[in-house]
Amino acid sequence: MAETSPGSVTRPGRGRVAAQPQGMYVPQQRPSPTDQGGLVISFHGEDGRTARFDLTDLPCPQLHEALAAAFAARTGPTGARRTQASARSVWGVLKRFLSFLESLPRPPAGIQSLRVRHLDRFRLARLASVNPNSVAGELGEIRMLLAEDVLKDVLHAQLAENVRHDSAPTRPRKEGGVPGYSEREFADLMRAARADVAAIRARLRRAEQLAKMYETRPEDIEPAERDLAAMVSGMLRTGQVPRVYAEDNRRVSMARWKLRGRLAFLTDEDLAPLLVLGVGLSGRNGETLKELAAEHHVVGGKAVAVDLVKRRRGKTSSREGVHWEIGASESRQLHTPGGFYLLLHELTRRGRGFSASQRVWSLWTPQGGGPPEYAARKKAAFGHFDPFELSLSRGLDFDKWVARHGLKADGPDGKALRVTLNRVKTTVEVRTVKELGGHLPSASRTNTMDVSFLHYLRNDPRIREWADEILTSALEDARNNAEAFHLRIVDPEAERSFRERPEQGAAALGASVEQVKDAMEGNLDTLVASCLDIEHSPMNGGGHCDVSFELCLRCPNALIAARHLPMLLGMLDFIQVQLERRPVEDWCARHGVTWLILTRLVLPRFTPAQVQEAAARKPVDFPSGLLEDPWGLM
Repeated sequence: MAETSPGSVTRPGRGRVAAQPQGMYVPQQRPSPTDQGGLVISFHGEDGRTARFDLTDLPCPQLHEALAAAFAARTGPTGARRTQASARSVWGVLKRFLSFLESLPRPPAGIQSLRVRHLDRFRLARLASVNPNSVAGELGEIRMLLAEDVLKDVLHAQLAENVRHDSAPTRPRKEGGVPGYSEREFADLMRAARADVAAIRARLRRAEQLAKMYETRPEDIEPAERDLAAMVSGMLRTGQVPRVYAEDNRRVSMARWKLRGRLAFLTDEDLAPLLVLGVGLSGRNGETLKELAAEHHVVGGKAVAVDLVKRRRGKTSSREGVHWEIGASESRQLHTPGGFYLLLHELTRRGRGFSASQRVWSLWTPQGGGPPEYAARKKAAFGHFDPFELSLSRGLDFDKWVARHGLKADGPDGKALRVTLNRVKTTVEVRTVKELGGHLPSASRTNTMDVSFLHYLRNDPRIREWADEILTSALEDARNNAEAFHLRIVDPEAERSFRERPEQGAAALGASVEQVKDAMEGNLDTLVASCLDIEHSPMNGGGHCDVSFELCLRCPNALIAARHLPMLLGMLDFIQVQLERRPVEDWCARHGVTWLILTRLVLPRFTPAQVQEAAARKPVDFPSGLLEDPWGLM
């Protein structure tokens, strides 16, 4: 008989019963009738969140049955909108579309009467008050809804053809990514977050110590703290926070009640610094941290392994296992992502025992709120709850937190710093790229490389579209060969270091003093760089180099200095022109990585003055033939 390990599933075979799927079966979503004669869709998302979408009171009831079926398919187990947030987004667009149709002099009499002109008029109506990017996204969602298979036999032929060939939502195009913070702003943010999280840690650990003393050695407690210790012990044991009444004994003092709860549990006020610190240490987006699971395991005392939820398009990419560094000592707990996670797990342990949260988060609040079922559950748990169970968009009072710490933005006006978790994440990404010498393949830790392209290349719509739609062989090559790619760049700082301390400066570049001197004097120049060892090329197996000069920028033997900028700018012009002349797939495979290296890794390392001066000296006619046949033309 075959051996099986615990938790494994034997393969079905002759005489064996097929393994049953894990978890509860959730049937295909279908609209259900309500007592008022309307329709309702019960949503069960892949993120564990549920929702109830009721069409009863919506306009245009003659369209409800068909559109409810399409919405159920779009948000059902096989649909593309499988999180609560995305389902609510589609629902909002659907409601606006129905309200618009109702406002027409002659609304469509049924789904068969819907025409392309209705979509066009909806777009024009929305443009009167909404920006074009948002309108394009809304119209795309409507088209995708109408393109669902459940409507293919009931739509007018022209409309069916229209949505079938133009049903992908047009994603908003931004002129630039979310800007990060300056070094000073980021340092102030992290300093404030660490100070608050350290205070939270001290506060809750003090509660644990008091409770333990009260339960084991009450005689060691100072008389002035005995009542406090008794109260804290009771809160940690039962989860109940004693109410505090006003002086008239007729109403609860909410502020004082909250202060009592804060003695032993996390509260809403703790979320802002915890999330800022978590994003700043991990580089993950806020939504991912809000979804952190409580389940984890520690690897060798050096890292913590935890599964993350990543809200990407495509179900196969929604989960990712990571190993986060813990740090060698308690003092590093607030400086490493693994240390932060384990601390958060510790701080919420007591609360999770009452809220039964499967995520790492658990807060206490004296107030109710939310749907009746949720409020009842929260009340039964004495106010303990997962703050992100219903929605990831729970309000975070960053403005109040910023004001308390006096955080200021750069600039002479001294305005209060505006804090968003997206800006914190962007700052971490930019700092990581800089720390890795501008090497994007190595720096793309939280996103795939093509997503990083989108983030950094938004200003060129052609490249942005390429990065979004086509995962090319050029991108794969850059990722797979990341370890072999170590570009040496003599930027102003490296040049100054070499002039002042030649041995150290050369060592930092991974070269000898003589090699750097020869390169700086032009003795080792190729077309666009200096070659430190042309007789031993890693690009052709170790022999004399005979590959394209374009590949110099991917060769570990290459060294780039300011003297090479004119020719590099000439090559960049040539590559940009090729984008107009070649199919985008061909251009990607031939020039994509070179374009990235030039625009994102090389040029930013030099000052604007150096680049401007080099632009005045770049060749009018770049010798592009040398890129195609470098040695045959020499």
